[in-house]
Amino acid sequence: MLNSIPVFFAATMLLSCGNSSEKSSESDKNKNKTSKSSDVQKYDRSSPEATFKTLVTASNEKDKEGLSLCFSQVSAGEFERIVNKSLSEKDLNELKELFGNATIKSSKIEGDKALLSVTLSIRDEEISMMKENENWVILDF
Repeated sequence: MLNSIPVFFAATMLLSCGNSSEKSSESDKNKNKTSKSSDVQKYDRSSPEATFKTLVTASNEKDKEGLSLCFSQVSAGEFERIVNKSLSEKDLNELKELFGNATIKSSKIEGDKALLSVTLSIRDEEISMMKENENWVILDF
């Protein structure tokens, strides 16, 4: 009987070590899910309003990726540098100034098209948007 106690103890220790690594593995998986979901939230384009808020945040953070994702690939040529992520520091500063404290006044959605009325730092603007690959993107303003 005394000989079986160390074997039992060793087996118990091995099993508990296996469980803790499983817990760590599950914890790592949950961290990855949280990280992916925070990326989705950071670049939320699920509605015209969400895309506009993403644009404002990306402008404030000078986030070229976020800015690019807010615009359609077929948007007006003046937005080409945004879409291609080839913005200069001056461009980023100007976007931050223009959109930094921007707010939505109203929105009108008709199918896969939308029109947002917004207040920018220096003027009011109408932003034309469309749904593209399940995300709302800016066409023009």
